[in-house]
Amino acid sequence: MHDPFYDLFAPRPAPELEDRRVALVTIDLQYLDAHPDGWVGRVARRRGKADLLGQRWEGIEQILPNVRRLQDAFRDAGQEVVHVRIGYRTRDARDAGLAHMPSAELEGDERDERDDEFLPEVAPQGDEMVFSKRSASVFSTTEIDDVMRRMGIDHLVMTGIVTDGCVELSSRDAADRGYRVTLVADACSASTPEAHEDAIERMTDGSFVASRTTEDVATAVSRLRVPTAV
Repeated sequence: MHDPFYDLFAPRPAPELEDRRVALVTIDLQYLDAHPDGWVGRVARRRGKADLLGQRWEGIEQILPNVRRLQDAFRDAGQEVVHVRIGYRTRDARDAGLAHMPSAELEGDERDERDDEFLPEVAPQGDEMVFSKRSASVFSTTEIDDVMRRMGIDHLVMTGIVTDGCVELSSRDAADRGYRVTLVADACSASTPEAHEDAIERMTDGSFVASRTTEDVATAVSRLRVPTAV
């Protein structure tokens, strides 16, 4: 829903990508919640509701090529590629807050060793940074803010899952902290297309977060490509 309050102001233009000041952030594309055999999929099957998340898996499959394209474009341009995952200290996630996970005592579904692994299509390469969070927003339980500021990065380009959950909360937290935030709409997904579209509408209302396409961002970052030394 649109807030007419924002009609009192001119919309902000989408932020430009600047060399060494922008980072691509990929959120939660790991086996735990982004693969049918991960924890989320196992929970659904154990409860006899495997079909409940069909649109979720379809949405993730659709965005993976876009996320990988962006990662490769940022790598080619010499810009930072950052990976965020859910990384609990305990197998039953009892160290997570209730705002992020159901009660471990009630659920009783433990993780397995592969849940922490990123999907191979979009996994980290080389010494790319990985932040393991225990909350919906990466800013709440990791040192990402401190690291980005020390590196001079003030623009975050967001991808991953789910649009209406960890992506949205991380994006809003980033904007609240003064970062320029770009959401790549076709490189994020949710458990339903409707939830995805609703989240994009909320985040971009008032221009606090800009929405761009994979094609647009990949083209823009390619202009920052570091020349090859002769």
